[in-house]
Amino acid sequence: MLQSITQPIRVITTPPIILAGRNATYAIGPQPGMKEQWSLFMQDFGKIEGQVGFNAFGVCHAFDGKGHMDYMAAVEVKDGGQVPNYLHVLKIPQRKTAVFLHQGPLEKISETWGMIFSTWTAQAKLDVAHGPQFEVYGEAFNAGREEIEIFIPVK
Repeated sequence: MLQSITQPIRVITTPPIILAGRNATYAIGPQPGMKEQWSLFMQDFGKIEGQVGFNAFGVCHAFDGKGHMDYMAAVEVKDGGQVPNYLHVLKIPQRKTAVFLHQGPLEKISETWGMIFSTWTAQAKLDVAHGPQFEVYGEAFNAGREEIEIFIPVK
């Protein structure tokens, strides 16, 4: 069951972050290849030089305006130059970000994304800004609580 939120949990200024991971292009929305992309990426998880912590990131970026985006299964790294060349590096600058919470099965996360854009940002009077949007699979998710934070850049 989805948590009923009418606004973001918080609006913050996120510091710059460098992410490294497996990247692929898809039609916007959940796609069958993403699960395989994560399986492939998990072979690298914890072994990437300069990896910071144990959060995993699902990043939607490089929106082409024609219904496609790049999706990246990633981790934070100290320096993008340290990672193997088969991984994609994405630098996200400091920015204002609305943070939402998905609670429930991973299979239902697309419903949370839908609510963010159809209801929650409007109710919170937030304008979505251009830039990468991402999910953070952190401590709660790793502990089996199925909580995932979603970071959306806002103006």
